[in-house]
Amino acid sequence: MALTVLNNISSLTAENALANTQASLQKTLQQLSTGMKINSGSDDAAGLSIVSGMNANISALTQSQQNASNGIGLLQTADGALSQVTSLLNRAVTLATEGSTAGITASQSSALDTEYQSILSEINQIGQATNYNGSNVFSSATPTTFTSTQGSVGAPLATTTPLTQGSVTTITDSKTGGTMVYTAGATPTIADLQQAVTNAIGAGTLSAGVTASINGSGQLQISSNDSTDSLKVTTNDAALGTMNSQSPSYTTNSTTALTSASTLAIGNVTATLTNGDTIIYTNAAASTIGALVTAINAGATTGGEVLTGTASAAEKSGLKATINGSGQLQLNDANGSISTAVASVAALGTMTETNGATNANTVYLGDGTTALANSTITTNIAALSSGALNLTGNLTTAATAQTSLLAITSAINAVSLQRGIIGASVNRLTAASGDMASQVTNLQSASNGLQNADIGKTVANMTQYNVLQSTGMAALQQSNQAQQAVLKLVQ
Repeated sequence: MALTVLNNISSLTAENALANTQASLQKTLQQLSTGMKINSGSDDAAGLSIVSGMNANISALTQSQQNASNGIGLLQTADGALSQVTSLLNRAVTLATEGSTAGITASQSSALDTEYQSILSEINQIGQATNYNGSNVFSSATPTTFTSTQGSVGAPLATTTPLTQGSVTTITDSKTGGTMVYTAGATPTIADLQQAVTNAIGAGTLSAGVTASINGSGQLQISSNDSTDSLKVTTNDAALGTMNSQSPSYTTNSTTALTSASTLAIGNVTATLTNGDTIIYTNAAASTIGALVTAINAGATTGGEVLTGTASAAEKSGLKATINGSGQLQLNDANGSISTAVASVAALGTMTETNGATNANTVYLGDGTTALANSTITTNIAALSSGALNLTGNLTTAATAQTSLLAITSAINAVSLQRGIIGASVNRLTAASGDMASQVTNLQSASNGLQNADIGKTVANMTQYNVLQSTGMAALQQSNQAQQAVLKLVQ
């Protein structure tokens, strides 16, 4: 072997080997400190891609389990409410059966009917008050219209009406999840509040279907034209008064947008309450929509307009009429007790319920890779009110009690059917949650096999690399010293 001094090849070889050993030792120490054998794409590019996908699936499935839990909670809340309704209806069956016989007095029938009407009111209350996570479980009680108590007949509001400086009006929109807070400035008017609503819609705080307008009675009305949207409106402004929600609502399907000046031919508008009482508006001569609105909101006969029916004065005062943002005549009952509304005037068209539609409770369940249609469980929860259950009439006579008994029996069957639907969905969600838990376990196991470091093997590698590092350092030292032997030849 030739002796050279220009390059120390053995030293370079030892240095390269030592560098590789140190790199491997550093990688091993990183695996031990993190517990993972894949810490970057350079460790295992294909493995990292697989593990990342699995982790995404695990995250989606874990959240889907929570979705299922939330869905079960809502459905169980609905079922609990319906259980109470069933108990009330069972009591109503007893009352109606007792009232169906001819052997009781008029005063006894009246007492039976009083309790029956209170049962209907309580069913309405359950439908309106049953909430889960801040949202109404039964859509029939979701208000879409809020009307100010100030500005009714006698002192109508206008866009130029001044508001109280420093007052606060808040609108919360369930569809956007946003809350608009308007604080009146130095010289505020209703127009400024309306502009604030418009700005909030533009910013996405409120949904596009929200409107703030002056209705035919000169009241500020804040509404949503979207039946799936729920609003909450509060104010401490003295000029507005309390913002009262009104539900359910009935609107006309007139082919053209209505205004207060729209011509109204001779005809009737009849609202039937859940207790069977009626409120009938009749215009004696061709009139306008504005006159109709004024008469209904006055709760009594005004001028040439006639308001009749079997409803009491208090019941009549609870019925309100407005022209909504879509140019439709809208009837709202503050007591939430309208069962039907019918118009015999061609300009109005038929009247349909705008609230009380089926509430579709949709739960997304999946690992993020399947189509949406194949990853949802939807439960349709029907509106809950005495009107929705077709519970009308009274127990004041044996004949009406017998008719009511048939309606109550039908209502019990409807509630039982709804509870069956809810129960089936709870079982589906429970099964799906269990299946997803199994998937998470299996995916986590597979991910661990790909990503987790084998600690025993890694420690063995660390020992090996520590030894190689020591021997490499010794080899590098010896190779550097060997080059010094060439000097002996020139001494």
